[in-house]
Amino acid sequence: MITHEDEVVSVELTGEGIEGVKKQIAVGPRDGWQDGYMRIFTLAEGGHTSMHSHPWWHVNYILEGEGLLYIDGVAHPVRKGSVDYIEAGKLHQFVNTGHGNFRFICIVPPEGDHY
Repeated sequence: MITHEDEVVSVELTGEGIEGVKKQIAVGPRDGWQDGYMRIFTLAEGGHTSMHSHPWWHVNYILEGEGLLYIDGVAHPVRKGSVDYIEAGKLHQFVNTGHGNFRFICIVPPEGDHY
């Protein structure tokens, strides 16, 4: 399977504590990868995810921009090229603190997303 991010459906996320967030599921079980999901998140300038936790881990790679990643109340500056691992159950949030978009890849196990 080969595609381009421009061809992947983008969904605007809504809900309490979410502002200016779009998600794309780039690869997942539908594409033949049964072990997880690779998603691309775009946070608009000033955007942020909700402060949340869940029972699965995830790995992130920052593609563009700069922001803060809060993990259990501690703010960690992140920017293009930053890599992080968030353990299951950790309270976390991404916040775009830069100018322009803040984009990152997020990989989760199969229970971490759905189509």
